[in-house]
Amino acid sequence: MEVQKVNEPIRVFVDFKAQQVRPIAFLRAGRRYDVQRVNLVYKRRLGARFVWCFAVSDAGNNFILMYDPESLQWMLEEVSGL
Repeated sequence: MEVQKVNEPIRVFVDFKAQQVRPIAFLRAGRRYDVQRVNLVYKRRLGARFVWCFAVSDAGNNFILMYDPESLQWMLEEVSGL
């Protein structure tokens, strides 16, 4: 399984349920990826602030999505094939 570091901005569709954010799909280069499973959610320090990371998967790939609550921006951090 090859892991590719991407670090590119993306648009993410989210569900706010029980005061939690859950990504349900995202757009990358004009293509929509539907999140079938959220595998892990964790908080990571970037300098003086924290970001949220979501390890998600669709039918054929794993992704790390990063959300910066300070800037309200989403990034696709990495992609790996199953």
